[in-house]
Amino acid sequence: MKYTFLFLLLISFLGCNETDDGNPSKICSVDPLENIEWLKELVNHPNTNGLEIIQYDYNQQTVFSINNCLNCADSFTTVYDCEKHKVCEFGGIAGINTCPDFDTEAINEKILFTDRNCEKGTIISPKLYKELKPSPITSAKTNGNCLEITFSILSTQDRIEDVKLVDSGEVLESSPAQRRIKFNLKESLTKPTSISVTTSFDVSNLAEQGETIILNIDGFGTSIEYTRAP
Repeated sequence: MKYTFLFLLLISFLGCNETDDGNPSKICSVDPLENIEWLKELVNHPNTNGLEIIQYDYNQQTVFSINNCLNCADSFTTVYDCEKHKVCEFGGIAGINTCPDFDTEAINEKILFTDRNCEKGTIISPKLYKELKPSPITSAKTNGNCLEITFSILSTQDRIEDVKLVDSGEVLESSPAQRRIKFNLKESLTKPTSISVTTSFDVSNLAEQGETIILNIDGFGTSIEYTRAP
């Protein structure tokens, strides 16, 4: 009986050392827009009011602040953990704030997705970047924090739902730093009349405020210099 108790105690001790290292869940924080299904659905769902997803470390866990109405006067932010359990919320007309220490205690901010001032946001996902094929574009330029991309599209397609801009997640430590991004257009099998359209992507999550970086779009011969605006 004594040996059984010691054996169970040893297992419990080893188990704690293996999982309780005082750090937020690694499963939760690695490529969350691809590995966490409910976040993935948010990004892929059309949102005309603006969406922003920011990752933090808060109270010894990884959390995500979600604002899916950026362009609303009474925008409301909800903070969830990995399993989509509500941690706290703040904002709205009533000025609700159930986590008053969030501004001071939430650390390691990482903007995962934002379309604050543009038509769509930029996804940071090494996995998705590898899976998608680059689609041809006609031109690209920055306008504030938006990267405006002009491309040909079938007249029957929805340009908002069927295009993505994906960052590889890697930063080339040059001066200025460089990032690789990939534009992807989901094309139809039929070939009706093609038209030229322009869609803008918010790229502010790729740089710190005031930082200048070089954007290299796969398949597009010209690198683009971008400085993140306030």
